[in-house]
Amino acid sequence: MTSRKLFDGKVGVIGSGNFGTVIANLLAENSRVLLYVRDKKTCESILNTRQHRGQEIHENVEPTFDLEEVTRNCNVIFPIVPSEHFRAVMKKMSPYLKPYHILIHGTKGFDLILPEGETIDTIQNLNRNMVRTMSEVIKEETVVARVGCLAGPNLSRELALKQPGAT
Repeated sequence: MTSRKLFDGKVGVIGSGNFGTVIANLLAENSRVLLYVRDKKTCESILNTRQHRGQEIHENVEPTFDLEEVTRNCNVIFPIVPSEHFRAVMKKMSPYLKPYHILIHGTKGFDLILPEGETIDTIQNLNRNMVRTMSEVIKEETVVARVGCLAGPNLSRELALKQPGAT
C-alpha cells in the first residue's frame, strides 16, 4: 500500500464563481492552488489576463478545466459550486476521487430529491428523506471519507477585500 501525505503542495478549488475565486486567492497566499474552471475560454482568459470576475488572480493560482488534474494533484479540494449543480459535479469527480482526499465544500443550500413532476413549490409533504446537505451528497456520490464545510456568513466581496469574515 502506498503512503500519501495529507498535503503535498497544491490545494484544489472546484468552481470559479465569485466565492470559489475568492477562496482560491485566499488559499494561494500560503499554497499553490489549482482552480477548476468548467469553460475552456474562461480558463484561457484567466491565464492570459490574471483577472476574473473583477478580481486579480493570485500568482499561485493555476486555472484548469481538467477535473482529473485537480484530483491527481491535490489531496485537499474545496468544491464551491451552486447547490443545484453540486451532485452532478460530485458524480463527475467521483471516478477520480480516492478515500484519502479531503473535500471541504463551500456550497450553501440543500440537494432536494423530489418525486418526479414535483417542485419545491408544488410538493405537499417535504420530509427529511428528500433533503441532503452537501456533505451528505459527497458521502453518497464518492468514496471520500473526510468531509468538511465552510460555514458563514461569508460574503465574497468582503473576503476579496480582506475584510473579516465569520467562517
